[in-house]
Amino acid sequence: MAPVQGQGAFMTETVGSQLPQHVHFLGVCGYAVSGAALLAKQIGCMVTGSDDCAYPPTTDILTGAGIPWVDGSDPVNLDRWGLPDLVVVGNQTRPGNPEWQAVRSRSIPYTSEIEFFAQLTQDRVRLSVCGTHGKTTTTALLAHMLAVAGLDPGLRLGSTSLDLGASARLGKGPFVFEGDEYTTAPWDPRPKFLHTRPQAACVTRLELDHPDIYASLDAYREPFVELAKSMPVDGLLAVCADDSEAVALAPSATCRVVTYGESPSAGWRISHLRDVAGVQHFHLNGEGAELEVALTFPGRHNAANACAALLLAAYAGASLPDCLLACTTFRGPARRFQILGEVGGCAVVDDYAHHPTECHAAIDAARQRYAGRRLIAVHTPHTYSRTLTLLDDYADVFEGADVLLLGPIEAARERGQEVTVTSEDVAARVRHVPQIQVVDTSQAAIDLIGEIVRDGDVVLVLSLGGFDKIASRIHAALRART
Repeated sequence: MAPVQGQGAFMTETVGSQLPQHVHFLGVCGYAVSGAALLAKQIGCMVTGSDDCAYPPTTDILTGAGIPWVDGSDPVNLDRWGLPDLVVVGNQTRPGNPEWQAVRSRSIPYTSEIEFFAQLTQDRVRLSVCGTHGKTTTTALLAHMLAVAGLDPGLRLGSTSLDLGASARLGKGPFVFEGDEYTTAPWDPRPKFLHTRPQAACVTRLELDHPDIYASLDAYREPFVELAKSMPVDGLLAVCADDSEAVALAPSATCRVVTYGESPSAGWRISHLRDVAGVQHFHLNGEGAELEVALTFPGRHNAANACAALLLAAYAGASLPDCLLACTTFRGPARRFQILGEVGGCAVVDDYAHHPTECHAAIDAARQRYAGRRLIAVHTPHTYSRTLTLLDDYADVFEGADVLLLGPIEAARERGQEVTVTSEDVAARVRHVPQIQVVDTSQAAIDLIGEIVRDGDVVLVLSLGGFDKIASRIHAALRART
C-alpha cells in the first residue's frame, strides 16, 4: 500500500517539544479514541470531543474524567470550547461528517488516533499484537505480564483491561498496541497497525475479515506482508504455527521469526491442554525451556494467545516466571469470555465473538470449561457485508451448542445501507444444533431463555455490540427468579 499523506507531521513537530494546548477528538467515545483522549489529558492537554450515537461505558468514563464532549457531530463543536490546536480523528468518522469537513475547510491541524498514539510513544519499545482473531485478549495479557514484571507498560486496547482498569495507559516502559487492521482515518485507508512501527509483533491468525474494506484474502494479506517487511533487523515476529497464512509471512520478514502453537513444527510447542477446576493447564516447550502454564481463560485459542504474549513480553525484558504468574491472575479484557457468574446453577458468559471463527472458538472454550452442561448460545451477526461474505461459514460454527438464539444483524457502521442478508439466512445455514430460534429483540431472547433455561445450563452471549447488554440482563433476570 502506498503511503497516504495527512497532517500527522504536526504531531511530529509538537510532541516532545511543545504539546498542543487544546486537542479535540472526533469519535471520542470509541474505545481507542477515548483512550487517546484520556492520555492527552494525562499529559496536560485541554481535551474536548464529539461523537454520534454514543453510549456507555466510554461515555461515563470520559465524563468521569472531566472531559467535556457532545453527542452529535457539528461544525459548531470546533468553537464550543475554543478553537483547538489539534484535531484527532477516529476511524469511524466518515468523509461526509460535517465536523470533519469543517476541520479541513478551516485548515485546523489534524491527525489520526493511531498516529497520535504513535507519536506519543516514538521513543519507547513498541509491541504490536496483530491478526484476525485474539488481538484484544493477547494484548491485554501481554500488558498484564509486563505489569507483573514491574516494567510499567503503556497500552492501547480496543476494550477495557480488567487488570489495568482502562483501555489506554501511558506508563513509562514498553508500549503495547492492539494492532487493528481496519482503516486509519477518512484520508488514510491503510490499517492502523502499520503506523505502530513495532520492534516486536505477533500475528495470531490471518483469514479474510472486514470485507467492506478488503475485497479478497489477497488484499487482506497485503498489509501483513508489509508489516513483516518493515520489521527492524533486531526485532521479533511471532507467528502462529497452526495457521498456514500466518506462517507464510515468515519469508517476508526482515527480523527473527518465532513460531508457536500446537503444530509439531512450532518453535514453541503447546501440548497437554486440559481444564482443572476452572483453570486451563498446558505444557509449553521451546528453545530449551519446558514450562507448565496455568491460564485463567479456557480454549486452545487462548493457549495460543498466551504463548504469543509470552514471546513478546520476554522480548521486552519480562522474566518467564513473571509471565507465568500473570497467566494465573489474568482477569482479561471486558467481554472476552467474561464470566458474569452462576445463578441458580446457571452460568452466564459474555463474549465479543462476531466472526464465525471466533464464535466457534468461544463455543469450544465453553465446552472445555463447562463440560457436560447444556449450552445455550445467543448470537448477533455483525454488519451486512461480513455476514453476507461469510454466510456459508456459519454452517458448522455453532456445533457444540444445544440451543442457538439468533438476534438481528448489528448494522453498526453500515446503518442506513441496504439490507442484503438477515439472521434468518444465517439460521438456514446452521447445522448440528438441535434447537434454533430467530428473535427480533433482546427482550424476546431474554423471555425465551426464561422459559427454557434449567439448572446446570450455560448461557453464552456472542455479540460485538452486546445485543442491548443482554448478558447482564439475563444474569439479572436469573437472579430475580431465584
